[in-house]
Amino acid sequence: MISARGLLFVMFKSAFIVAFLTIPNPVVALSSFKNWSRKAFYHKIDLCTQSCYSQIIPGLYLSNARAAADKNVLRSLNITHVLTIAANRLPKSTFYDTDINTLFIRAYDTPQTNLLPYFPMANSFIDEGLQAGNVLVHCHFGVSRSATLVIAYIMEKYKLTFEQAYVYVRQRRRFINPNPGFVKQLREYHRLGYDVSSFQRFEAYMHVKARKHKYKIASLAAVMVGVLVPIVMLVG
Repeated sequence: MISARGLLFVMFKSAFIVAFLTIPNPVVALSSFKNWSRKAFYHKIDLCTQSCYSQIIPGLYLSNARAAADKNVLRSLNITHVLTIAANRLPKSTFYDTDINTLFIRAYDTPQTNLLPYFPMANSFIDEGLQAGNVLVHCHFGVSRSATLVIAYIMEKYKLTFEQAYVYVRQRRRFINPNPGFVKQLREYHRLGYDVSSFQRFEAYMHVKARKHKYKIASLAAVMVGVLVPIVMLVG
């Protein structure tokens, strides 16, 4: 028999799930929890009870890893292209005896992870897949990383803002929740006019500038050593 404490926990958990799925903008609401743990949250809620996969537009599906690794799901949806964005690839056995094309992007679900440079490649892969058949985009839970790529694709394809594309995708998969870093990148993607080449040039410029700065510091340090060592020797 369940204890009073256990019953209270179940009731609280159920109420939290209902509240999360009914609030208008979980991106804003959840960002207010400063010590909120995404990993702990996902472990407590089995998102597959809502839907393992969701159709976003005809031919384009967003899912978790469980659905992406299920050959029956891939077969039933006539998937020809699978885009994986996760820390690890799907098991090789998933695609044995299939003609499925795959693209793997190694990325972690942290605000510091920069997905912006991958948007053009992901968009091209999705376009290619839609011309050939159906596409499945997934990460581990189908909530943050893969949702970010799908939102970026919808933004570019239909020339939408982040907010417009986010609402569109969330209407089809209610529990998407890109982390705050990905949200900033999607907003930047719109500001750049869906062209990340200028951003990449800026990154390259900053990288070269940083290297030059480090070289100057190293040169100055060498000069200081060259000046100070003889002085120390004379004083000694």
